Amino acid sequence: MGVCLMEQLMACGFSGVPVMAASTWFEWILQPASWSVILQVAGGLGFVIFVHELGHFLVAKACGVKCEKFFLGFDIGGLKLLSVQWGETEYGIGALPLGGYVKMLGQDDNPAAAAQEAKRAKTVLAAGDLPPEPVAGPHPAWDPRSYPAQSVPKRMAIISAGVIMNVIFAVLMAAGAFSLGVKELTCEVSSVRPGGAAWRVGLRSGDEITAIGSQQNPIFSDLQKGVTLGDLSKGVSFTIHRPLADSTRTLTLHPDTDLGVPTVGVTSPFSLTLPKDLGKDLSDGLPGSAGKTVPPLAAGDTIQAINGVVVKSYAELIAELSKHVDAAATLTVQRATPGGNPSEKAAAQSIVVQLPPQAARSTGLTMTALAVKAVQADSPAAAAGIEPGDMIVSVDGEPLGDPLTLDERLRDQVGSTITLTLARGMTEKQTAADPDSQADQKTIEVSLKPREVSWIEESRWPSSPVSVPTLGVALGVDSLVAFVAEESPAAAAGIKAGERVVRVRFETPAAIKQDKAADVGLEISKKSPSWPYIVSVLQQVPDGTKLQLVIESADGQQRDVSFEPVESSNQFVIDRGLIFEPLYTIVRSDSLWSALRQGGRKAFDDLSLVYRFLHKLTSNQISPRLLGGPIEIAKQAGKSAEEGFGRLLLFLTMLSANLAVVNFLPIPVLDGGHMVFLLYEWVRGKPPSEGVVTVLSYVGLALILTLMVFVFGLDLGLIPRR
Repeated sequence: MGVCLMEQLMACGFSGVPVMAASTWFEWILQPASWSVILQVAGGLGFVIFVHELGHFLVAKACGVKCEKFFLGFDIGGLKLLSVQWGETEYGIGALPLGGYVKMLGQDDNPAAAAQEAKRAKTVLAAGDLPPEPVAGPHPAWDPRSYPAQSVPKRMAIISAGVIMNVIFAVLMAAGAFSLGVKELTCEVSSVRPGGAAWRVGLRSGDEITAIGSQQNPIFSDLQKGVTLGDLSKGVSFTIHRPLADSTRTLTLHPDTDLGVPTVGVTSPFSLTLPKDLGKDLSDGLPGSAGKTVPPLAAGDTIQAINGVVVKSYAELIAELSKHVDAAATLTVQRATPGGNPSEKAAAQSIVVQLPPQAARSTGLTMTALAVKAVQADSPAAAAGIEPGDMIVSVDGEPLGDPLTLDERLRDQVGSTITLTLARGMTEKQTAADPDSQADQKTIEVSLKPREVSWIEESRWPSSPVSVPTLGVALGVDSLVAFVAEESPAAAAGIKAGERVVRVRFETPAAIKQDKAADVGLEISKKSPSWPYIVSVLQQVPDGTKLQLVIESADGQQRDVSFEPVESSNQFVIDRGLIFEPLYTIVRSDSLWSALRQGGRKAFDDLSLVYRFLHKLTSNQISPRLLGGPIEIAKQAGKSAEEGFGRLLLFLTMLSANLAVVNFLPIPVLDGGHMVFLLYEWVRGKPPSEGVVTVLSYVGLALILTLMVFVFGLDLGLIPRR
């Protein structure tokens, strides 16, 4: 019985782990600090395969079957790293580290070698391998110690033993992880994607997700699984607690699929502690005003108060910063300082830091507003009857202007009634910037009061619309230039109204100093209008960064322009470049029984997760491009190992459960395929013909090999994931 890592290819289906460039991975591998992680990963993956094969081996030996080989990895062409003969079995490690196998007399998963192996098992008596006594049993033509000579129940036990062992060890590994304690992201929301599923129902920064369907007290990884494998037609039930209002409600979210995988558009939670490896991640310091504080902020600092107001969460911090975006803020920060004696624990001291305001960087470009993409529930826009597809033509009789600054302009009118002129029923080709296109459209006016906003809804996703939280709408923004401000960087670069930005690149001062090319940039099109995202990123890049744009004129001619944005006099960035550690909680069992109970629940969840993933995959609800192969499995295992041994054990739990399910699928050459043949033999009283088994085995092998090529292509980037 053999197992290949390709049978675990669903293990990395939707974790969302960033893909690291090959050169970066090579540099990481060469670092001595990474070697312990590599050893843990290799040992962990090898252990999962070993457990599976050990199940086959032990039950086969118990049934009296001769096991000739027990290998981790495949000794293709006789190539192996090491081997030792102990009794009748050769134990070893093959040169190809993509799985493992147990070689039993009379059994071979390779259909090309199956006939020869069967012949060998039938003639082994003549060769003198066993005493020349009469052969009894259901298959007298076979060597009595061969696999085919065993009864159907015994062969079923041998076949299923690998899967059963994987399930048992999944429970034990998960129990071990919970005994040690596992660091998990809490299920809180730091930000929401404008127009996304979470945004549409009104989720915002600081909201806590206390239940997903029937699952209580979920962690953030449960959110990913619940959304990816939830019912896309009926939606996914979320119970939300809002600490700032001390309110709880249950909502139904309908995941979006425009990004290639079902999502609701939320980001993981933030603490109030700056990254402890700040120098590693941000070699030039924090971006924006956060990098210009007096005295400077340091790695590991924890913000405790703003302007004397105590803040205990990221949402409270943003709410306080939102009150005075154009003024300096006084931060009270707790800083850990090492004791004089190296054996002493770090002591904490409280310091006061002045955080200046951060003027938004401006290009001088006003892009064309598109239709309303989404309307938020329980918002002023929803109450006024604004619908997706409506075009905002004017505000209080004045042209809409720059859609990216609309929210900030409306904040001055919070509580006052404003009138919006809407064009309803316009096509995608028609815009608010083209009055002639409105001639045959229905024009309506609505009155509403902009609401006070103490949270942020930034366009941190490519192709995201711009949010106007004072109204509760998300507007599409085209990359077609509607207006160019006089004496602006864009005007100096010669950009004119009616031209289109089709590509954007950022050239940082470091790249300029080292004479390096700018990054590859982001393509912008009507299908992917990412200008709001570009402007959001622009606020976080280092000072002196230049924008390199590819401009397309009305006649299709393209040219390159480059300029450095300037600081706006009346637009400000709320979060001021502050970057924080994720917010974690430690999940730990308080007793052995509790650990086993949690381990069993985790293993069961992972087993059912694979079945649900396969159902979604075969019903075309999720893309096969979400699959991952051996390279992706190794990457995710490495990431888990870096997060701690408990996290690695949970990853191996998932991998072991995955192997149990996938290996038992009814595909010839897999254990599940063998089980189907055995069920046929049990019902009919005779095995299927060798010809049928051979043909089906070749079909199964072709399927597995095709899948191997596909997932390797995904892993290597040869096949795009979207």
